[in-house]
Amino acid sequence: MGPRFRESLLGAAAGPSECIEVRLGEYNVFLLEDYTFGTDVEGRVAAGGNIAMNHFSVGRKVPESLQAQSVVAGGDLLLSNGAVWGNAWHGGLYTPRSSVTFAGGTALQGTPIDFTARSAELRGLSVRLAALPANATVAIEPWGGIQLLGTEPDVNVFEVPASAFHGAKVLAIDAPAGSLAVINIRGSSATFRGFGLSLSGGIDSRDVLYHFVDTWLLDAEGYGFAGTVLAPRAHITFFQGSFHGGIYARSLTGNASGHLHALRDRDLCP
Repeated sequence: MGPRFRESLLGAAAGPSECIEVRLGEYNVFLLEDYTFGTDVEGRVAAGGNIAMNHFSVGRKVPESLQAQSVVAGGDLLLSNGAVWGNAWHGGLYTPRSSVTFAGGTALQGTPIDFTARSAELRGLSVRLAALPANATVAIEPWGGIQLLGTEPDVNVFEVPASAFHGAKVLAIDAPAGSLAVINIRGSSATFRGFGLSLSGGIDSRDVLYHFVDTWLLDAEGYGFAGTVLAPRAHITFFQGSFHGGIYARSLTGNASGHLHALRDRDLCP
């Protein structure tokens, strides 16, 4: 039997130290370095480096209570032809443009996030998730299907080589409602291009975590991630696609749109 989890309520005390605290729901995009060519992100965006967005919108579905930090750039902030719901922070340069509007906020100088500390937390989380023993079934079909079947009610851990996604036709995830699917993907590079995705068994995008354990380069195009991506070492290029969850990575370049389906907070306990 794998680890069990308990869902965390907002404001609840942290679990015991032996538990793995999964907290990947606060941002739609959280990067340790740069975000370039961003367009439509329903949730909050933070990057330790520069943020550049054109013909964009950010934070449209962020609750007013969280709009104080809808956008945070540790470096320069380059915005044009778009709208921000809430405040946009910049540690470096920012030039106001008439083509950018703020709903309920403004542009502010400063960096209210400790990106160094959060980077260490994300990499620590990655190490602990990578050590979880696989307890679910993976079938890689010669015709391009990747079938993931989990039956545990709490946590289903899958081990998948990154090479399996190159040329894939469909990714099918079958797991019980309310369980967490941790997909540990191993390999220095990964390609996700234009293949199908299905979720069954009751699981939804708020319960799926694509964990790129040791990936440095992730190239995605024409794909929709139904779930949250954790890739703290990876430079991601992602055009003409979408993500229904969060992206937590080293950097992100591309116009993929982000939808606010936050991963549920959980404590994974032995």
